[in-house]
Amino acid sequence: MLFLPEQRKAHLLSRIAQYGKLTTKSQFGGVSLMIDDVIFAITSNNEFYLKGSGFLETLYKATKMSSYTYMKKGIPIILRYYHITDSLWTNQQKLDQYIDMSYHYSIQEYLGQRKKPCRIKDLPNLGVILEKRLNQIGINQVEELRLIGAKACYLKLMHSHNLKNSELLLSLAGAIIGCHRSVLPSQLKMELLDWYNELSFQ
Repeated sequence: MLFLPEQRKAHLLSRIAQYGKLTTKSQFGGVSLMIDDVIFAITSNNEFYLKGSGFLETLYKATKMSSYTYMKKGIPIILRYYHITDSLWTNQQKLDQYIDMSYHYSIQEYLGQRKKPCRIKDLPNLGVILEKRLNQIGINQVEELRLIGAKACYLKLMHSHNLKNSELLLSLAGAIIGCHRSVLPSQLKMELLDWYNELSFQ
């Protein structure tokens, strides 16, 4: 259960749905929000906090968002989660941007902290089926996928498995940089879609 007013909860769940299945667990005196076991936010006492991964911590501090603090055995613990104020809730475009960034950079941080190289299926947007198809065209490691790049991987899949759709191309690009395809940087997304459209007319 999310500790949020119903209207705010509905907006949040609608926004998060594009990333994947949301799971929650009791943690840090509240409820942590996770996609694919990656925590990117916390709710507590009817308030919402986004994780400050990477440069976001500097951004959130610069905008004077307060840190989340919980008491552990009587000792205050300050965490890298930052409070979404009432003014941010009323600015839904900015709020959605912050949610997207927190999810994106939490994924990047999670992948960077893993001790062992992850399998292709563990990357955002991918899974066991696509991992098998990539294996069949000679791409077996995450680093191979990154070196070859989204466009070349897409061409290989298109020729070997007759897979032709822009979502696959965006999924591969997102997997390579560590984010869900829905939050790809706009310039990169536009470039890929232009390339895809040119390819379709050839």
